[in-house]
Amino acid sequence: MDISTNYLGKHFENPFILASAPPTANAEMIKRAFEAGWAGAVIKTLIQEPVKNLQNRFATYKMGKKIIGFENIELLSELTPEEWYKDIQKLKKDFPHKIVVGSIMGDAKNKNQWVEMALGCQDAGVDFLELNFSCPHGYPAKGKGAAIGQDPEYSAMITLWLKEDSRIKVPIIPKMTPAITNISSIGEAVANAGADGICAVNTFPVIMGFNLRTLKPKPDVGGYTTAGGMSGASLKPVALRCVNDLVENPGLPVMACGGISSGFDAVEFMLLGAPVVQVCTEVMLKGYSIISKMKKEVSRFMEWHGYSSIKEFIGLGTGLTTQYSELDQDFKVTPSVDPVKCNGCQVCFVSCRDGGYQAIKMKEHLAVIIEDRCSGCSLCFQVCPQDAIQMVEN
Repeated sequence: MDISTNYLGKHFENPFILASAPPTANAEMIKRAFEAGWAGAVIKTLIQEPVKNLQNRFATYKMGKKIIGFENIELLSELTPEEWYKDIQKLKKDFPHKIVVGSIMGDAKNKNQWVEMALGCQDAGVDFLELNFSCPHGYPAKGKGAAIGQDPEYSAMITLWLKEDSRIKVPIIPKMTPAITNISSIGEAVANAGADGICAVNTFPVIMGFNLRTLKPKPDVGGYTTAGGMSGASLKPVALRCVNDLVENPGLPVMACGGISSGFDAVEFMLLGAPVVQVCTEVMLKGYSIISKMKKEVSRFMEWHGYSSIKEFIGLGTGLTTQYSELDQDFKVTPSVDPVKCNGCQVCFVSCRDGGYQAIKMKEHLAVIIEDRCSGCSLCFQVCPQDAIQMVEN
């Protein structure tokens, strides 16, 4: 199967690249990722100021032992721009068929910072340039990061600085923050300023909570914490909504990012129109080798539907989301219980009794639908641990 793809005229051997994050902190790490099979990498964001990271800067949100949310208060690259320019040159020399994306952040009112780093990355050989308009912690208080990405005027102004400079030829891709009411408003602003594409989305600002035994916050930095960026599986639905909105308006090519933990997750973003996806947290939890599994999962999806190339299903899901008022008000479904799979666990019975319409009874240790009470809400289907209930369209 052909799982290669294209984005803004560049060929990707597969749709997976590393996001700008700890897994791309230096060239040696990116080299190992390329050798493992990743199609590309976004370098950890450059900034023209010294960076010193706090210790104990991560926290997790777990369901049982499974990490579904990951918070970080890590800052940008600890390497200088000049160190990165040399590393980019070497990466492109050693891996000419891989995609290397530069990532930069400057002051909102300092044009020279943005232009200098853009030219430095371009001269080093990057394929694209990502503008970090979205870091949610540390920098917004300084008027950088998400403070830019939440302001259409600043987002457009900085994009225009780079697009109007005749020396800058590399495609410009602003990276969006999900922490905004209407992400398309920022998308429109950067599109009108000439952006070539959009990356969506960065992490979402959260407070991860407390250790209830010690009463310490998470993460605990000397007894205090701060809002940090949440990534991981729990971010995926937010990222899907953002990608969907941006594909619809302004319609620039989108590189997806946020909560992608498997090849199947990636396919959902592709169905919305994003031909390339960025991954971070799953690599931090399981290592670069997960790329093999992710590629196999994309191929498995293609086998299910008889696709021979990725381009056959990119964007097939666009148009399947609409306004609530446009949904069919007469659409009806009824739950159907498979007596072979049902083991009488009563999970659906309790959920429907206490959170639904009291439309399930237990008979001879099997769930039975009380049809004249059922409203077709699908709660029973959602909670059934045995996959014994299906919603059947009337």
